[in-house]
Amino acid sequence: MSALEDPTLLDESAEELYEHAPAGYLSTLPGGLVVKVNETLLAWTGHSRDDLVGRKRLHDLLAPGARIYYETHYAPLLQMQGSVREIAVELIRADGSRVPVLLNSTLVRDEAGVPRVVRTTVFNASDRRRYERELLRARADAESRARAALALAHVNEGVVLVGANQRIDVLNAAAERILGLIAADVVGRPVADVIPEWEGLVGLVPVGDPGEVISPAVLPLERSGHEQWLAAAGVDSGDGVVYTLRDVTADHTLEQLRGDVVAIVSHELRTPLTGVYGSAQTLLARYDTLNDDTRRQLLAMIVDQSDRLTRIVDQILLTSRLDTEDIVLATVPFEAAAVVGDLHAALPQAERERVVLDRVAGARVRGDAGITAQILTNLLDNALKYSSGSVHVGISAGDRVIRFTVADDGSGVPVGERERIFEKFYRLDPSHQLGVGGTGLGLYIAKQLTERMSGRIAVLPCERGTTVLLELPAAE
Repeated sequence: MSALEDPTLLDESAEELYEHAPAGYLSTLPGGLVVKVNETLLAWTGHSRDDLVGRKRLHDLLAPGARIYYETHYAPLLQMQGSVREIAVELIRADGSRVPVLLNSTLVRDEAGVPRVVRTTVFNASDRRRYERELLRARADAESRARAALALAHVNEGVVLVGANQRIDVLNAAAERILGLIAADVVGRPVADVIPEWEGLVGLVPVGDPGEVISPAVLPLERSGHEQWLAAAGVDSGDGVVYTLRDVTADHTLEQLRGDVVAIVSHELRTPLTGVYGSAQTLLARYDTLNDDTRRQLLAMIVDQSDRLTRIVDQILLTSRLDTEDIVLATVPFEAAAVVGDLHAALPQAERERVVLDRVAGARVRGDAGITAQILTNLLDNALKYSSGSVHVGISAGDRVIRFTVADDGSGVPVGERERIFEKFYRLDPSHQLGVGGTGLGLYIAKQLTERMSGRIAVLPCERGTTVLLELPAAE
């Protein structure tokens, strides 16, 4: 015989169904006095039937906060509507602990409409309350993760999470920008496949525990033919290592530049200072024993080296002004040939004989004549220093521009250096193998001043030597 055919299967009395229902049942008088309660509710609260029936009111079983709600909302609504549904309250157990429940109450009236009894169904909401708390925690966690992801996407430092399997798990927007990668293309891939230098560099990156202060290591990466410097540090998260990256290429370049500045300026100042100091010491110690020619030579050396010192200091000061001030130059018409002629006439005879002029009369420039002369002086000085033959200075008219060219027959400028020679402190012969000194500021100053006159300066391609073009606006 199957279980469904068992005649005793549904042999349950109404009393048994009431007492052991999956919900608590409670009957109270209109004033709240408990007159009937089932075993289910007694089991949930730990009270005995004798403790409740005829002795306590529903109000007495409620937590303090729920009592206020019972008096101000529950009871009035029940009187007005005749029923209330899904009222969430807490009942006090016999041991003082609380159990969250949902109350559904119905007010029963007699034929005259007089309230007789309130029947209440009680549902244990412990599991529901636990689920709601877990749901709230999950929601808070999700919101926290969303805020963290938003912050991660907008921080300036690159963040890369490398899992224990050495694969990239997270790559934020800053890391994409710094490393030149796309997160969608590299997340999930081995980090060594994405960053070729990884195996050699990872051991140099300091990794600490969460909360530990770590000084990052500054490391180089090769990127499309140029060197990129990164400050990198890591934190062990347990499931992997979170690396933070910062592009410090500009800082590293600046630091190198500072070293170069100190070395260049120290060297360039030391040479004329040595000449001045040596000549002055000789004059001081042996003035009475020196003849007039020797004295004049020593004084001439002091004057010459002092002029050289003045030019170096003037270049440094002008460079500082160009970098920090908005220098406004004059824009008035002047004769190009006149400026070049004056420069040629001011040269020492030996140098003047090496310079060949190719001037076009009537070429008028709109700009600052003094600054133009300064630029051409610098170009002419370089041409005379880096060559031994003739230097040709030309003037020609173009479409709304006047072109000056300074050409020499020296060793020339390598193709890859033709832009760099206009950088600050850059020199073609830093080791002085050609015996030519200099601060590396002359062409930088020339470029800056040219651009402030809306002009252009560049090294032109040529088979031999160097030809520098200076282009300035023509006067209307």
